[in-house]
Amino acid sequence: MSTDISVPAAPVQKKPIIQRSTLLFSPLWLCLLLAFALRIWLIIHTHGVIDGDEAMVGIQAQRILHGEFPIYFYGQPYMGSLEAYLVATLFAVFGVSVWAMRLEAALLSLVLVWLTWRFAGALAEASSLSQAARRRFMRVAGLCAAIVPLYDGVLELHMLGGYIETFVLILLLLLSCFQLARRWFSGANQGEMAWRWAGIGFIVGLGLWVNPLILSAVVAATLWILGAFLLQWRRRGTAMPIVRELLLLPLAVCTAVIGMAPALVWGATNQWANITYVFSLSGHETLQMRFMSALNVAQSFESCIAPRLIGGALPQESSSLLGLHTALFILALGAIILALGMCFLPTTQGATIRRLIGLPALFAGVATGIFCASAVGGFEVLYGCTNDFSGRYATPASLALPFFFAAVFVLLWQAIRSPHANRWLHQRLANSLLALALVLSLAAQALPYAFTSAGETYQSNYCIFDPWDNTPVLNYLEQQHIHFLWAHNMLAYPLVFKSHLTIIGADPVPVQHPGFAVNRLPAYTQAVLHANRASMLFIIPHDDIQPHIFQALVALHVTYHAARFYSQPGYDVLVVTPLSRSVSPLESSQLDLFQCVSS
Repeated sequence: MSTDISVPAAPVQKKPIIQRSTLLFSPLWLCLLLAFALRIWLIIHTHGVIDGDEAMVGIQAQRILHGEFPIYFYGQPYMGSLEAYLVATLFAVFGVSVWAMRLEAALLSLVLVWLTWRFAGALAEASSLSQAARRRFMRVAGLCAAIVPLYDGVLELHMLGGYIETFVLILLLLLSCFQLARRWFSGANQGEMAWRWAGIGFIVGLGLWVNPLILSAVVAATLWILGAFLLQWRRRGTAMPIVRELLLLPLAVCTAVIGMAPALVWGATNQWANITYVFSLSGHETLQMRFMSALNVAQSFESCIAPRLIGGALPQESSSLLGLHTALFILALGAIILALGMCFLPTTQGATIRRLIGLPALFAGVATGIFCASAVGGFEVLYGCTNDFSGRYATPASLALPFFFAAVFVLLWQAIRSPHANRWLHQRLANSLLALALVLSLAAQALPYAFTSAGETYQSNYCIFDPWDNTPVLNYLEQQHIHFLWAHNMLAYPLVFKSHLTIIGADPVPVQHPGFAVNRLPAYTQAVLHANRASMLFIIPHDDIQPHIFQALVALHVTYHAARFYSQPGYDVLVVTPLSRSVSPLESSQLDLFQCVSS
């Protein structure tokens, strides 16, 4: 008796030491290190270029430090301000800078890698892989999440109001729902299941406030849980376990309300404008029109967006990078097709890969379908592939890519180790070649990060001619004591942010053409309207020696001072300051010049 009790005692004492050692030397640290190094390199390489929407996040974060408590991104009552609050925290620690903004996204991308690792571990465990195969699946998935295609990596760091935060919530929701279904099949007690339902509800509620893009994960998770319920019903022949589980749904609803409390409070005090705004985005087309539109968007997705999501191409990149990204797209697409094709095999390998990529594939399919059916995908149909107006809305589907690639790698590794393969393959050589192929493909994925255009990578698609370096313009404004200016939003707001709000800029288009553009900061617009001789900034062609603004001011009998600064090859920033009197952009149609390029 004493022997039976003493035998398990020794391992119990050593277990924490083994776990601590395993954690310390886990390959996860390599994945996190590679992910952080790659993203820090991209931040440094792009020299702090930000577009107007990113500057809005920075402005909101600065105003949070000044005592404001916004609920939504300025002018968009459907995108929560969580990102701005996180950035404000880093501003409080490190000071206000573009680098601190990007650091927030870089740190959250590490959370994304960690969640991919955890999700891969859960998928591998549920697939009954051997210990060696499980480790390989997790490592490859972690590496692929660390070294993502350039297009996806750029968007991860693009501070557009909550995309990286939404990606984290999507993976967390999928992992939580997968684990809930597994634990339910394992007969977990009601207390544990209650906590799991509560966590899922909170994630859904928080995600619905941060960004409606999480709806694709909500739909996929719902379908997965419903499938688990039906399978359990079929196995047990009774609905009572399902009924007991459904009794926990009100708990999830309550925590969802807590998660989306900021949206509910704002909606209750603003006639639920956030809810009506989201529904207005869907448009008013008939069912037939919507179907035809979805077909057009699907074709655009295939030709424009999928090569970027999977291959990593950026709009208007060099031909050499485009060639590399095309090759990466073909390679990755082949792996995806192979993984999906293997799912239909009535063999052990087919069952294994279905378990490995089932939920990620379901999510990718739902995300792609929702994108094609939504109104936002129509931008690519209207404007073609030259610019990328809607690809970011489809990017959540790329979160499934690491699991596809890892599944293919594990299947190839298992095929090499099979007795049949040993007849004609040297196993050690084959393993080395497979590992070399993985390293080379990851290196090819990372290579474009070093050669992407420093000045164009983070330029807005709405105006790619804005300055790569606006420091000379900012220095001039400060030297001339210019505190108020008119400019299109992509030009104005980065200057406002980098001046630490000492310069107030506004886009006159929303007041010139109400309904055509969003007046994101009405207080700033009013301040510039009432300012004494506010300056005006334009992007003009370098060879334009007599810009239209000069002619307009002469016609209005206004004297002025002008200065030009380099913006990008072939384009300049023109700063015009009225001298004889203030000039309002509303006083003459001749001043309707505040487009991306004034010519």
